[in-house]
Amino acid sequence: MLARTVAKLPMLAVRAAQLDQKKALIVFLILTLILGCVFLSLKYVEYHEKWVDHHIPGPGFQYEDGRYFHQAQILFLLYFAMTGMHAIHMIAGAGLLITLIVMAARNRFSGAWYTPVEMIGLYWHFVDIVWIFL
Repeated sequence: MLARTVAKLPMLAVRAAQLDQKKALIVFLILTLILGCVFLSLKYVEYHEKWVDHHIPGPGFQYEDGRYFHQAQILFLLYFAMTGMHAIHMIAGAGLLITLIVMAARNRFSGAWYTPVEMIGLYWHFVDIVWIFL
C-alpha cells in the first residue's frame, strides 16, 4: 500500500501543477524528495554493512565460504555496480526535485505550463521502474 502511494506522489505533483495548486505541488514534491532520501539512507546502511563485512570487491574482499569466493566477488561487483548506478540517478533526481521545488515556490508553473514537473516526474518513474527490475 505504501509503495503504491509513494509511486503516485510525482503524478499527484503533476496534477497539482495542472490545477494551479501551488501548495499541493510543493508538498508532493517535498514528500517525493524526502522519501527518495529515506531510500538513499537505507542503501547507505546496506553499503556500510557490506563495507564492515569486507564484501567490497577487490584486494580486501572476504567471503566465508571459500568454495564460492570468486562467484561471490562477481555477485557483489554486480550488486554495487547496479545499485550504485541507481543511487547516482536518485541523487540526480533529488537535485531535479529541489530545482522544481524552488521553481514552484517562485510561481513558475501554471495550468498552462507545467512541462518540467511532468518531465521530471517521468524521469523519477523511470528510475523507480529500474529499481523494480534490480
